Amino acid sequence: DALGLENKAMATLSRGARGLLGGPRRAGARTRGNRAAASRRQGVGLLVQRRGCNAPGALVCRAAGPGDKEDKNSVEKVYNPQTPAGEMLSYYLSEQPHLFQDAVNEQLRLLETEKEEAKEKKKEKGDKEKTDPSELVLYQRMEEVRDLEMTRNLEDLMYFAVVERFTSLGVSMLSPLNDIVDIDGNSDLENLTKGVHSVESLEMVRSHLMQVLSGPAGSPPPNLNSVLKISKLQAAQVYAASVMFGYFLRRVDARFQLEKAMGLLNEVNSDAVERLESIFGQASSAESWDEDAESFVQARAEESAAASDNLPREKPKSKLQEYIETFDQQTLQETAQILSKEGSTLVERQTRGLFGDINELQEEIKNALGGDGPDVLSSPEDLLLRLQEVIASGEVKSLTLTVAAQRRVVLEAVAFGAFLRDIENYVAKETVGLLTGNTFP
Repeated sequence: DALGLENKAMATLSRGARGLLGGPRRAGARTRGNRAAASRRQGVGLLVQRRGCNAPGALVCRAAGPGDKEDKNSVEKVYNPQTPAGEMLSYYLSEQPHLFQDAVNEQLRLLETEKEEAKEKKKEKGDKEKTDPSELVLYQRMEEVRDLEMTRNLEDLMYFAVVERFTSLGVSMLSPLNDIVDIDGNSDLENLTKGVHSVESLEMVRSHLMQVLSGPAGSPPPNLNSVLKISKLQAAQVYAASVMFGYFLRRVDARFQLEKAMGLLNEVNSDAVERLESIFGQASSAESWDEDAESFVQARAEESAAASDNLPREKPKSKLQEYIETFDQQTLQETAQILSKEGSTLVERQTRGLFGDINELQEEIKNALGGDGPDVLSSPEDLLLRLQEVIASGEVKSLTLTVAAQRRVVLEAVAFGAFLRDIENYVAKETVGLLTGNTFP
């Protein structure tokens, strides 16, 4: 059923998120000489000075907590360019946004040309006889540095292209989340939902949101103003899983729209399905994402009661939901994977920028729960109780936020995943062989 499908998808996404967050960081650094050469090659003829959040033309951002004087530049740490290409795109985004897309296209052409030239040089070197082994080692090292440089430039390009999508919607992106998260949970909700997703996708976004905001036993939260205290690691895992859900939803929706346009969808009972979809579309357009606490909780409580009593859902499923229910486990798992290594790196980069070093958070919780002792994982219930204790006592880093604020964070994460897939798809269409494909077991 739909609930089972959602649980399977979330389990797959959560495993993927843990894999992304638990993996080692990409190593490598550029020397000063290489950086200067790269700057000349990319056509960066000026130094771009980063601005604060309140400066005119700065990237749109949101303060994450009160009184974080020591983190005055924390937003820059998240959205700071790491390459010459990123510096240039950051400049265009803040100073000349009307030229941003042209700058992206030009950078893609430069990177593609550079990669082709590197392939030609490698082929020429391979045709020549090499007598000095040390020369071969040096050449291989130079290749590795050059490839890493191109990859990092591409990652920066994709990252700022995602940021630009939020900026064009007028959405204030999150800054690092620490301690008490003081954000307006009702801001930008329309732009983060109807401004990002198709009508068919909105119900699945709502379903994902309901599941994330549910209590430990699946119960609805008391109201949107209720205050939660969760570990930063839990928050980071939920964020990463929501990014991957948005990515998955965009891939599925594109596939659905293509098969629908080609007439490949099952048309059994199509008239009835069309009528249900029409009803669903009218209901979705009438619903507000900026709903008050009582209506939100009431809707969640009704869904929970209907599920416990095995009653049919009041709202008919969209065609997209029915389409996904036709997927077998393998198809569902494949569709939930991020296709490029650059995309996976950006999910990790964004999550780490907002929540901190994931490996450190994992080690912190492991130590607080008793390390590798035999009683740590005696049962899920005991583990949950122990986790709540260490969070309440302050033994691990935690976030305190309202249910409304958590909803806002999740919606931004889903939108980030959707935009990431859009940009990844654009790069794949506009270039040849620039993206590095992920390998899956």
